[in-house]
Amino acid sequence: MENAPLIARQPICDESLQVIGFELLYRPQAAKSNDDSGRKENDNNNERPIIDEDSATIDVLLAAYNDLSIDDVVGKQLAFVNFTNNIIINHLPTLPPKQLVIELLEGQEVTKELIDALQKLRSQKYKIALDDFSLNKNTLSLIECADIIKVDVLDQSVKEWGRYIPTLKKRGITMLAEKVETYEMFDECAALGFDLFQGYFFSKPKIINGKKMSSNEIAVLNLLNKLNATEADYDEIVQIISADVSLSYNLLRIVNSGMYTLSTQVGSIRQAAVTLGLNNLKNWINLLALGSLDNKPRILLETAMIRAKMCEAIGKHIHQQETADDFFTVGLFSIIDAFFDTPLSQLVDKLSLNEEMRKALLNKEGIIGETLHTVMQQQQGKVTKELLNMLDQHNIDEQQFTQFYLESITWAQTEAKH
Repeated sequence: MENAPLIARQPICDESLQVIGFELLYRPQAAKSNDDSGRKENDNNNERPIIDEDSATIDVLLAAYNDLSIDDVVGKQLAFVNFTNNIIINHLPTLPPKQLVIELLEGQEVTKELIDALQKLRSQKYKIALDDFSLNKNTLSLIECADIIKVDVLDQSVKEWGRYIPTLKKRGITMLAEKVETYEMFDECAALGFDLFQGYFFSKPKIINGKKMSSNEIAVLNLLNKLNATEADYDEIVQIISADVSLSYNLLRIVNSGMYTLSTQVGSIRQAAVTLGLNNLKNWINLLALGSLDNKPRILLETAMIRAKMCEAIGKHIHQQETADDFFTVGLFSIIDAFFDTPLSQLVDKLSLNEEMRKALLNKEGIIGETLHTVMQQQQGKVTKELLNMLDQHNIDEQQFTQFYLESITWAQTEAKH
């Protein structure tokens, strides 16, 4: 799938011109040049019509934290994101506070609810910035909530602000000059006491391209993350499955299909969980979740299933019974990039996998990684003498290896019908 513009980022620098963070800016994938509905976002004098403010914030967060990786977007620096009072008060998702700077958009109605919400966020270690701040009787109370105040130096008198900067800095507030276009503007702002700087003088916003995930893909990836977290337990997994009608139906259909010897019909997700066991349950839900993705050929899931089952069989044979489910999951997820049209490294960063599984997937390291590499070579018809020697070290001869492969094909084709 072709990459498209997801967001833009503009660096924020200190007085020594070191980048300390980036403001993340909304970028529509298909801008409508004649559409004047919605807020206009300005990068200095570059205007583009965008969707409403709440939707713009949500799109930026999804792009930075779901479609991409926040580490890939800003590295170890801060991420400044515009928020409306509505999202801050009512709909703010739980995000790591270490890097995120919540930037209150200009022109928001100042209410007690907003002040309380901002103070609560600060108590949770979030940094609060006031965007394009204008000092007046309506906005005065916001200063008590602020870590950073951003001043549009194209729109407001820099010298006028020079009167207030010393007092604000004594309160521990960091002053940021935005829309800095020339060296002269930078020099003047620095002399007046501004700490941080942003604008065309340093860099125009840089577009970051990527593949935007659909809501279905995001839901599946979040589900996989929760299921494969090391601390996941029965109650949490049962709750996750029960909240999804399609998953619940398909899981009960599998449990009652005849492949398991049951004395009575299983009628609840909790019963199904007990019947299958935690690890077997997770493996099935991983399969069902990937199978629920739209517009993916069935052969893709079948290939993943073969790879997963074969890795599991080898894992059990080499006395890795206690981690056989990790072998299965690594085999299954080794092709996950094709399901999401996203680089494997980005997807692995979003999943709560242990370090051994991460290294196996990304670098083919460790016993699980070696097993995965061997299975992938088998699927591609590239079994070499070197690979056979590796198998021989684990008492697996060529005939047995072939038998694992044939049994995995039979299993995958049979289970794919359920």
